[in-house]
Amino acid sequence: MTTTMPKTSGLSETLRSGMGIALPDGSGRALANVTEAWFSAAAECQREMIGFVSMRLEKDATTTREMMSCKNLADAAAIQSRWMEETLRDYNAEMGKLTTICTRSANGGIGPKE
Repeated sequence: MTTTMPKTSGLSETLRSGMGIALPDGSGRALANVTEAWFSAAAECQREMIGFVSMRLEKDATTTREMMSCKNLADAAAIQSRWMEETLRDYNAEMGKLTTICTRSANGGIGPKE
């Protein structure tokens, strides 16, 4: 006896059809809107973080190359100091961007876009 499983579930079909899950007082649509906003904000945060990590890796690689070519300790210390200041500034700016994305999402998409 062979049992076959359906390729999609009834719930998947319901969600894809846009009917959603019926909740009292029409809050199903509200839940769908909140879920959509959350996924949108999460995707935007991921894109932002991927761009940030890429930028930081490039800066770190550049700094590493500069330090490897140093001829004395004073130059290496100056490069490291500059790298640390720049890294802190970059991470601080990135946290601001992520906070703006999350705040805008929490406010229903209202707010400045960067």
